[in-house]
Amino acid sequence: MTSETYTRILQTARYLFVQQGYTATSMRQLAEQAGIGKATIYHHFPDKQAIMMALLKETTAHMDESLGLIQEQPDPRLRIQVAATESINFFFNSADLIQVVRREVVGGREELQAGFMNFFQNWMVLLAEAIQRGIQQGLFRPVDPAEAARVLLTMLQGTFAMGYLGGIRPASPQQTVDLLLDVFFHGIDA
Repeated sequence: MTSETYTRILQTARYLFVQQGYTATSMRQLAEQAGIGKATIYHHFPDKQAIMMALLKETTAHMDESLGLIQEQPDPRLRIQVAATESINFFFNSADLIQVVRREVVGGREELQAGFMNFFQNWMVLLAEAIQRGIQQGLFRPVDPAEAARVLLTMLQGTFAMGYLGGIRPASPQQTVDLLLDVFFHGIDA
């Protein structure tokens, strides 16, 4: 069971790491911002790197939860909707922290890469299964399920990249999902 103090440390660290960077955040500053003593932080974490690794562990746990939610959906169309929603929400909720890890945390890039590779491989299998099932049920036209899953993943990542890198955030992640899935399911033919 996670204590309230442990959670407060992680929330405060996430905020400070994103706002000013991992390297620029001191343990003293983290303690002050969290309203606790440095000794309390060291009771929960041996060092700042351990705090970041706990934040990464939370991120990968969320990815695992997302895969579970996707897998639970037997309906092909709903599975795709859940996958798109979970993916966009994950991208928009985790992007800032992921950028800090990639830039500043030794070994962080490799840790992220391994987690993402596992997630995306499983994600692709679950989506290809849904597309294949949809084809068999007459919901979708015959396409290569693995390629269609790859197209959807590319659309999701591209949508996120344009919003994140271009600085143009949509009104809501759900609006982004709705627009993206409309094009995915219906194409742009008249």
